[in-house]
Amino acid sequence: MKKNVALRKTEQGWKFIDESELETFVWDNLEEIFELKPLTRQFSIKGEICDILATGENNQLAIIELKNTEDRYVINQLTRYYDNLLEEQPLKTNINYDAKIRLLAICPSFHRHNLIDEKHSRLNFNLFTFFIVYENNEFYFHLSQIHNQSKTKIIKINYQEVNLQNQENDNIPEPPRLLLDWLGSLTNTEIENFTKIRHQILTFDRRLEETVVNRSIIYASKYGKEKIRPCAELCFDRKSKKILLFLWLIIPNRQNKTIVRMQIDISTTDEYLTYWRYIPLKQGIISWEKLSYLSIDYTFYSVLGNSKNLLYFKNFNSMVKELEPDNITHIKGGQLIFKKSANDEIIVDDIKHIINRSLKIWLERIS
Repeated sequence: MKKNVALRKTEQGWKFIDESELETFVWDNLEEIFELKPLTRQFSIKGEICDILATGENNQLAIIELKNTEDRYVINQLTRYYDNLLEEQPLKTNINYDAKIRLLAICPSFHRHNLIDEKHSRLNFNLFTFFIVYENNEFYFHLSQIHNQSKTKIIKINYQEVNLQNQENDNIPEPPRLLLDWLGSLTNTEIENFTKIRHQILTFDRRLEETVVNRSIIYASKYGKEKIRPCAELCFDRKSKKILLFLWLIIPNRQNKTIVRMQIDISTTDEYLTYWRYIPLKQGIISWEKLSYLSIDYTFYSVLGNSKNLLYFKNFNSMVKELEPDNITHIKGGQLIFKKSANDEIIVDDIKHIINRSLKIWLERIS
């Protein structure tokens, strides 16, 4: 099954959310597009990064450079990659350097300087343009060689346009375009559950506003001159194509009731229905992939009861200790593990409970 893709809607049409997303899509579809086998991505050689290296028949090397916008230097880049790889000849067990190296570039359009560079180069380049078509509620990737537009590859993209306007919303505002773009890469169940999260926040109090700030979505009230009192924040983890949730919560077990921004570790199996811990994070994000490991180098606070199910193990020492019930601090170099009981599982709680806690904290702050 092909992976979901993250797109964004612009005035000119649909685009990949960024260049790395285009790269991932081409990588996942290399055999269908070019009849090539993927070898490696983001390969570093002599201080430069090749987007994709792949092999064809008889291990012939193909170097692929991708651009999500028009660029005037793609021919220069491919030329340098060609020279570096031919000189160093890495991955020799997988590549036949006696065979002619294929040089491919994929861009939405080519600046005329690239065509001049290609015309006067001694190397042969295969230049492809692409665009995304939305028809009959489906998305398609169209790829054509610029010197042979009659042959077009068309590949379906796993993405869906999300429209929340027709849902019962208790007069909450239409979602920002950025959120709709993020939601399109989720499953239908994830979209439904995440919509409930947004609904819970925005129907709590009419003073809460939904605002896009630096590629994040903030839920906050305004006060003073250009100041906000945040309650929640959404960010998008582009690698996992998941929406990350942050809430402003009180640090447990402190007398001064310090309120900080917390990243909520939502259960991956319950599709935005439950969570099991939250992590103080002043700024930035922890990727979904990194969150999936228990051995994470952060202090975190867990749903009550998990200390009975998690043990601390350090430096491969057989000595283990049960963790504190409310404040689980991971020490760098250690690892959290499960008890070896078949019935011991991580305890989770309904996500709406911790959101409600954050909303009440926000209300107390503005009252």
